[in-house]
Amino acid sequence: MEYYNEYLQIELDVQKRILDSELKNYFDIRFNVRWRNAYEFREFDIVLYQNDTIYAIIEIKANLNHKLYEIARKQVSTAIDITKCRFGIITDNKTYYLFDTKRSNFGFEKQDFEQIVQHLINPETFSPSNDGITRISDVIKSYIVNNDLVANIIQDIRYDERQGNYSFSKVESEQNFFLSIVGGVDPKNKVYRYVSLDTLFNMLNTGKYRMSGIVGMNDKSEKNYFDDNCPIGTSGSSVRELNDTYLSSCCALEDDLTMWRLYGDDGKGVCLEFEVLPPEKRLGNFILANVSYAEERDKGKHKILNMLTELNKTNLRFSELYKWKHFFKPYEYKVEEEIRLMFFDNGRYDNGVADRNWVKTWSHSIINPIVEFKLNAPGFPLQLKRIILGPKFPEREDNKSQIDYLLYIKNYSIEIDISQIENYR
Repeated sequence: MEYYNEYLQIELDVQKRILDSELKNYFDIRFNVRWRNAYEFREFDIVLYQNDTIYAIIEIKANLNHKLYEIARKQVSTAIDITKCRFGIITDNKTYYLFDTKRSNFGFEKQDFEQIVQHLINPETFSPSNDGITRISDVIKSYIVNNDLVANIIQDIRYDERQGNYSFSKVESEQNFFLSIVGGVDPKNKVYRYVSLDTLFNMLNTGKYRMSGIVGMNDKSEKNYFDDNCPIGTSGSSVRELNDTYLSSCCALEDDLTMWRLYGDDGKGVCLEFEVLPPEKRLGNFILANVSYAEERDKGKHKILNMLTELNKTNLRFSELYKWKHFFKPYEYKVEEEIRLMFFDNGRYDNGVADRNWVKTWSHSIINPIVEFKLNAPGFPLQLKRIILGPKFPEREDNKSQIDYLLYIKNYSIEIDISQIENYR
């Protein structure tokens, strides 16, 4: 309670300080702002508007010890990414840090209050160099040999006057860029998912396809792979973003020995075969794409991440990177040929379409969100068409007959086959 009262007093002091400054003559100043777009909902302590556009966001903390400073830095960086404002400020009313997107290489700069005021009122101007687009094009061409593809990418890149950098003109254009470099999934191809008998039974019995929040992923080091190997100053994901992002891991490998051992309960589970809906028939908020792997074990041997690092040097920025960063993995996992289905939950779908709940993961005992969709629902990107029983599937004949009857009772038109692997140890 004492901490909370201390914070409230600091917040009031910062508000008064801002209202007493020259800023009130230049900006529309609003407190405790609830901001929303089609994908996000956020609350900001103080927002400075200019011509009804967010110009600066201010985050207030009770103090700026290392832990609170890092939390505030990530909060403000993410806020800048999603609102496209130019300035972000962190303060405890004693110390101020300013982030100017047109001076992004300087990071958060420590300044006194008057310096902050003058920086906001008289911002540095920045003009794009004439060869900016050319430099972006040259970097992409050095990694992508398809000139037509490069031309299509470049035509959707624009200079952002407010932020002083380049970005894609539309979210769809950025998504198409990432799909072109990691690889989308051809609807003509099948997608496979190896699961235990328990998972299959739960899926058929409830009629639900479950996706798990990325916080509870099995491989904990995987979440840091992108940031560790592509140092482009990404803001990281907020707690809300992490808990609104769900993954389901599949692959391109049918009835595969290694996959049975790794994910098919050592051959006692099943391999689910899915048909892929074409993009125009899918529900929104989904990404279905291949995982990109490093070419070698050594750090710095991931071609696409190297390209993104070089593009960052050209002042090209990505607004959707917090999603796509989960489609990159180390060389050691290349054998899995993983395909990922991602769902980003912005509240667009009500319960009945997307049912949300929480579980405790069995692997790491993490409290984790889940979302469940009706199995084979219209618009769901993956449609279950075949079940392959593993090479060590228990009571194979009896269970095959029982599963077949369960499918009949549940009114599913799904085939059942048996693994062709005969020499499984």
